[in-house]
Amino acid sequence: MTSPSPDRNMDENKERRLRLRKNVLDEIISSEESYIKQLDMLLNGFVRPVRDKNTIPKHSFSAIFGDIEPLYSLNVVLHDELQKSENVGSAFLKIAPYLKLYSTYAHDYELATRSLQALRKSNKAFEAFVSQQERLPHISRKLEALLIVPIQRVPRYRLLLTELIAHTDQTEEEYTILNAALKQVEAVAHHINEQIREQENVQRMIRIQRSLAQGNPKIITPGRRLIKEGSLRKVSADSESAHHRYFILFNDMLLYCRVRSPGSEINHKGSLICNCVLPLRHCKAEAVVGDGLFRVTCRDECLLLCSDTAEEGKQWVETINAAVEQLEANFRTLRKESSSRRPIRKRQLHQKDSLMRKFHQKKLTLTDQNTCLPNAFEVQVLRSENIDSHSPRQNPTSKSPRVIKLPKWPESCSGSPSFTYSPRKLLAFMSPSSPNSSPVHEVQTVTLKREGWLYFLASIVGDYF
Repeated sequence: MTSPSPDRNMDENKERRLRLRKNVLDEIISSEESYIKQLDMLLNGFVRPVRDKNTIPKHSFSAIFGDIEPLYSLNVVLHDELQKSENVGSAFLKIAPYLKLYSTYAHDYELATRSLQALRKSNKAFEAFVSQQERLPHISRKLEALLIVPIQRVPRYRLLLTELIAHTDQTEEEYTILNAALKQVEAVAHHINEQIREQENVQRMIRIQRSLAQGNPKIITPGRRLIKEGSLRKVSADSESAHHRYFILFNDMLLYCRVRSPGSEINHKGSLICNCVLPLRHCKAEAVVGDGLFRVTCRDECLLLCSDTAEEGKQWVETINAAVEQLEANFRTLRKESSSRRPIRKRQLHQKDSLMRKFHQKKLTLTDQNTCLPNAFEVQVLRSENIDSHSPRQNPTSKSPRVIKLPKWPESCSGSPSFTYSPRKLLAFMSPSSPNSSPVHEVQTVTLKREGWLYFLASIVGDYF
């Protein structure tokens, strides 16, 4: 029996490649038609009727359905290009700049679903309409199921284009065009995935905030991200016992908390009691001899921690140190206020909150009641009255007062005037005397760096926090 000739094998491989390529092309067009059909259901079954009947407020309509019509128009154009052009890569390149609409949709998707759920509970007319439309024979789909379809479309484009490139000869001109189109689609797909992860991260942070007893500390702030969380055992100072603690690592601080009731769900309201906040910039993690044993140091704080496995302990050490390095890199370009803080113990978290409330009734007064300086004056700020409120691990030291200097005194100045300021207008541009400033008690003066009368910032508890 003679073996097949090389030419015959090449012909068979080429024929097989062309057949597979045609199957992918057919799937691209058929899936696009199916996708447009679903968008059409969404538009004519829900979006346009709701808009015409004014069933819901305009802001709610924009939040839920605002991006559907532009997406529909975009994909109709793409479908037409695919039908009239044999070069799929060229069709995708034409609409590639507008694929960013999908990034916008992904960014707003979480808000859209929350708004929809809230409206279906509060607006009976809207709920009745949506339920009626969902039961129609030509729809037979839940509204939520239709709204998530655009989120899945760009990743689908990436898979189809990748498969099409695999069945395209590298010597063909279309091969280069397809790769350029795939690169554009991948960039959008990556951005969509980042948007989804960011939304999930924010939602998790909101749940953690709810879990913290009395809402302390406040963790929701712009730029803060959750990196890692989990349960570890904290070894006591005498090394004779270990207690389960819940650790939460953000990109600028590390929290360790006690679970209010052992064995209970940490997602319940008030289930976590924060024991300490460690500013990440001053943290360092290092492995210790022993399976899963490692140490975290932050200024005067030193925590000896133990994980269930050596691999988990290694992951914690690597993740903490990587986060510290990233924060240092960010700090070199833009100083972040929170990164200069010291560790905050549980008692001080409550003290800070109490001071902020008390300060609403306090006044700023002149230090010299008989003098009105032409170019500068001093203002004293009432600070913490509890001298013994600090952790025994910390040794606050006395320091010389700092002085607010404003270059111009009001013409009406006479005698011993006093001024009442809102905490939100206080201490905006304070200049700490040193990065390691110690906590301040009773009365202290501060230096203000800016000309003219200024509105001051809220914080009154100094760089200790």
